[in-house]
Amino acid sequence: MKISPTLKAIIFSMLLGIALAALMSEIAYQVLKSENREPTTIELIIPSGTAERVKRGEVPPAIPEDMLFVVGDTLVVVNQDSVDHQLGPLWIPAGASASLNLDTEENYVMECSFQPTKYLGLNVREPVTLGTRLTGIFFGGLPMGALFAVYSILVIKKKGQKA
Repeated sequence: MKISPTLKAIIFSMLLGIALAALMSEIAYQVLKSENREPTTIELIIPSGTAERVKRGEVPPAIPEDMLFVVGDTLVVVNQDSVDHQLGPLWIPAGASASLNLDTEENYVMECSFQPTKYLGLNVREPVTLGTRLTGIFFGGLPMGALFAVYSILVIKKKGQKA
């Protein structure tokens, strides 16, 4: 059985599209590897003197304005300050701690008493799995391969017209 040049071009184009999508996906995965991890417990410490710094409009040391989590993480807020603090639904008395399970992919903006802006952003993402990586490769590779196929067919027809 002989395969036509057009079918060969389509097959090659689809494989090329999937290969390029796989390459781009792997590069992105390696660059963002620190965000792709198993769920864990993350501790946020409110240092002593934070309430005074916030009153002066200063950003407390070691407390980021936005935080990145994966679904399944548990945020434990430890209050080492002499003042009670609040983070969204958590009330954290002085010298105590409270925890929040992050079970939903979402971007939260929570009311926060230990930031001068009075808000803290929590970004919760799905962890990247082999399944999500393969899905991304095919969602990127098949359309890219189809575009390559269309262009290669046009090139084959153009060469056929010149002959």
